[in-house]
Amino acid sequence: MRITGAFVLALSLGVAVSATSATGYAKAKAKAKKKGGGEGAAPTASAAEVNKLKAVRLGDPSAGTFKWGMKPEEVMAAVRTAIEGKYQKRVKEASADPGKQQRVRDEMEREIKAVKKSYTKFEGQKSGWDVSIIGPEFQQGTSESVLVTKEDQWTRYFFFFEDGLYKMYLAFNRDALQGKSFVDFGKSMEARYGKAKAVYRDERAPGGMKHTLDHFTWNAGGDKLKLVDRSEFYGVYCLVLYDAATDERVQERRKVVNPGNVEKDALVEAVAKRGDEGRDENDDIIDRVTGHEVKKPGTEQHADVVVPSPNAGFTPDDDKKKASSKPASSESESGKKKGGKKDNALDGLEL
Repeated sequence: MRITGAFVLALSLGVAVSATSATGYAKAKAKAKKKGGGEGAAPTASAAEVNKLKAVRLGDPSAGTFKWGMKPEEVMAAVRTAIEGKYQKRVKEASADPGKQQRVRDEMEREIKAVKKSYTKFEGQKSGWDVSIIGPEFQQGTSESVLVTKEDQWTRYFFFFEDGLYKMYLAFNRDALQGKSFVDFGKSMEARYGKAKAVYRDERAPGGMKHTLDHFTWNAGGDKLKLVDRSEFYGVYCLVLYDAATDERVQERRKVVNPGNVEKDALVEAVAKRGDEGRDENDDIIDRVTGHEVKKPGTEQHADVVVPSPNAGFTPDDDKKKASSKPASSESESGKKKGGKKDNALDGLEL
């Protein structure tokens, strides 16, 4: 059979086109993977469950939701509503006893004020926050700030950038973990939010490189959801929900403000600063003002590691202890020398 020149030319062109198409497909696939798409993309989390995380009262969307971009005072107002809702039943049950009812109301107001005083702007001042469980979540001098609340299942940290809410960091209470390993707890979170992407990191080990599970991650529309392991030093696992677009702006700001910054591991720093040196002076204030001690993440089995909750205020018992250990005249003179305490950033908020 004779093979004409035209046939050979057509065959050659066909092979060339096929090769070009294959190369183009491979490049497109690699590009998609680099952008987080294709095989490298994180699965999408359940929208309904993610919305529950944003609910002012977990699982009760009718109570309103926290929205990205909310100002600190707006978040505080929503938190106040949630706290008042929590005390409503106790206030009603004490209606027959005016004295008891007033004590319940006073307890409620102390909790609200303690949350308000937790608001902290990271303007360069060093505090217990830098070596706490949220140490890796912020940098100083980059228009970032935090507000803290305690809820039944976790401690919730609200992070702001340029006074706009963009991230919520939820540190589970130890009893919510039920003794599960990080892998098992991750599976329980997958049962709630859907299949996640497991992200690993390589670490040097005596026998060579160690492939270690770092975190689980989901996409959630324009948001990102992560489950991170903080059990080695703090004994807890944490969910981090954040607005991806704003987070990119935060990272860019950090590069500008802190060029060439070498990030330190906050967990290691916490161990290095064991004792009073690394402890925030306002640690445990919410517990002290409410009179109900709730173990914070990391304190149950790791009491020597600081997980601060920098709020201000003292109970009457604290004042008595001060008075008994220090003469009143000395306190007065000291107060004159030091001057008044700087107002908190939310002190102007009507509560």
